[in-house]
Amino acid sequence: MATLVYNNAGKIRDKKLTPKLEKLLTDAAEAVGIDKVSVTSGGQDPIGTPNARRTGSTRHDGGQAADIQLLDDGEVLDFDKQRSRFEAFVTKAASLGATGIGAGVDYMGTKTIHVGFGSKLVWGAGGKSVNAPTWLKTAAAKGWGQPAPAAPAKAKAGRNVVIARGGLKLRGGPAQTFPEAKTLKFGTELVVRSFGGPGGDWALVDLEDDGQLDGFVFAAFLAPVEDDDDAN
Repeated sequence: MATLVYNNAGKIRDKKLTPKLEKLLTDAAEAVGIDKVSVTSGGQDPIGTPNARRTGSTRHDGGQAADIQLLDDGEVLDFDKQRSRFEAFVTKAASLGATGIGAGVDYMGTKTIHVGFGSKLVWGAGGKSVNAPTWLKTAAAKGWGQPAPAAPAKAKAGRNVVIARGGLKLRGGPAQTFPEAKTLKFGTELVVRSFGGPGGDWALVDLEDDGQLDGFVFAAFLAPVEDDDDAN
């Protein structure tokens, strides 16, 4: 039988979860063969509570959400190393009614995820849904009985468009260490002339399609533009 333990003493979110969420977490863990769920950040006082101890969004209010770690045989699981275990847990938790799920290397590291209620959403770094890892989106969508979101088409040589919601930085070279020249707005069209940098992840671009090179952008935030003849 999977168990749930609280390791949130001394935290701002030091309160217990609702019985409904406790049951959801232990049922999901039991279903996928995980021994223990550790609550590292639990419930907090709702807005308006006298002398409230709270931080961040309202999702944790009243024990409606938790940041958790999954343990098996005493080992804290890591979604970079044991991805399939996390995928199975997220899918089961979503199928049992979890509607708010967050994870990401740049969010809470590779061992902690957020699971709770509230609006149906997944997210990653910065609490933004656009930063949710692909594996998290797919696992949650499967649990909710929805089609997995399609991955955007990869950038290729020729005409492409910026698909980064907050814009895409143009840099002087193929790495984040190079200085920024400007930020290209969402929807900006450009021409990719070649790829470079580690793994070919950076696109050398021509913003005016005049044969002159303007700099590099991270290619994962570009999508090819279809010609009218190819869109039929």
